[in-house]
This record gives sequence, C-alpha cells and structure tokens, in this order.
Amino acid sequence: MSNLNIVEVEGLTVILGGCVVLDDITLNIRAGSFTGLIGPNGAGKSTLLKVLLGLIQPVRGTARVFGHAPGGSHGLIGYVPQSANTQDSGFPVSVQDVVMMGRLGPDRIGGLYNQADRDATWEAMEGVGLASMAKQRFGSLSGGERQRALIARAMCGGPRLLLLDEPTTGVDVVAQDDFYNMLTRLKESHKITIALVSHDVGVITSMVDDLICLNQKVFLHGPPGEALKDGMIGKAYGSQTEIVMHGHDVPHRHLPVHGEGDENG
Repeated sequence: MSNLNIVEVEGLTVILGGCVVLDDITLNIRAGSFTGLIGPNGAGKSTLLKVLLGLIQPVRGTARVFGHAPGGSHGLIGYVPQSANTQDSGFPVSVQDVVMMGRLGPDRIGGLYNQADRDATWEAMEGVGLASMAKQRFGSLSGGERQRALIARAMCGGPRLLLLDEPTTGVDVVAQDDFYNMLTRLKESHKITIALVSHDVGVITSMVDDLICLNQKVFLHGPPGEALKDGMIGKAYGSQTEIVMHGHDVPHRHLPVHGEGDENG
C-alpha cells in the first residue's frame, strides 16, 4: 500500500445478474482526503463501496483497503448506507441506542456496554449535533437527523475511513450545506478519510478534495474543478446536463436521474 493511498483499486470488474456493473476500473483514495463519487444511477457507485467493504466479490482485478483485501480491515471502516427513511417510525429505540450499536463487533454481539462505549457514543452524538436528542425515539427524527444519527453510529467505532452512500437523501436543500460542513469538521477533528456517493454535483464539487466520476468505467479522477471542463460530466452521464446556481460559488448541475434506489447505483 502506498503511504498516501488507503484505498487502491486496480483493473476491477464486477458482474451482477449477468450485467457488467464495474468494468476494469482503477482508482486510489488518498489518506485524509474528502473524495466524492458521482455518476448516474446504476453506474456502480454503491457497488464499489460494497466491494471495499468485502460484501461483493469482483470477477477480476484487485481492491485493497489499508493494505488488506476487503473485509480484512474490520474496525477501520465506518459505513452509512442509503435509505435512512425506511426505518420503522414506531420502533421503540432511542437515538442513543442506535448510535451505541456502532460499538458492537463480531466479538461483542450479546455483550454488555461499558463506560468507554458510553463515552464514545456521547462524543459521536455531540459531533453530529444530536446529543440533546439522545433519548428521543429514532423513528421520530427527520430524514436529515436520522442520517446524522447513522453517521454518529459509524463514527462511534473510531474508523479511519468513512464511506457514505448518498447521505443527503431526505435532507432538505437548506440543511445540506450544514450537513456537508459537519462532515468536513468530522474529517478534520478525527483525522479520517471520507468517500461519499452523491448526485449533488454542485455541492460536493465545492466541498471535496478529489472527485471520481463513474459510470461502469472511471471517466474522471482528480481535482473537482476538472469536473466542469471538457464535457466530462456529459460524457459520463450520456446526456446533456443543465447548470443552475443555488447560491454557491460552484454551479450546480441538474443531472438525469433514473431508477432511484437502484442498489447498483
């Protein structure tokens, strides 16, 4: 593993259901970076995260995380999946209970929580601005608050890499800037690396250090400013995109989105 890269993917091909989802992709994620993953639904973004977690096996190529094969870095990776809004709103579990689940691992199932677990849980809730809601029922939270709780759960175990799959789902536009700023603060305060899947190209282009544009293949991998040059976004999405402004220094792009919730997105 390079001293600068904690994720190294080379020649990776994934086939699911007889369809090529990732086709011979090669990329790196630098230690300490905030990396954005963009591309249309079905492009393979979520699949890539699941490969890094060891949940999906490629048919060709290699992926290494912290120098190990996927699945061999337990405890070093925090993961926030899509669809926080699918939780049962009536399920009687508190925000604190959900966050503390992040302290569990293969050797802790059924074990009792200790003071270190409770301290880590409280610190994680404070980090995402939910300490005052610790006793509130998780299902009563707004979509954005649920995502914050799930981020706190992922952070509770002290990861060095945080993977987020469309974390602003259910977060209103006004709150999105605060949400991304919170992630930036977590990255700096905890010295972690973040890789985030998003459809909101305009916002993440202004927030991330590196941008990977993916649609089965890697169309762009580099500084975010390159995303708006030479028509690379249009090439990756396969159609024209409309640039609009929402009070940001960087234009937003309305991108064609089809088949929301595609697990291979």
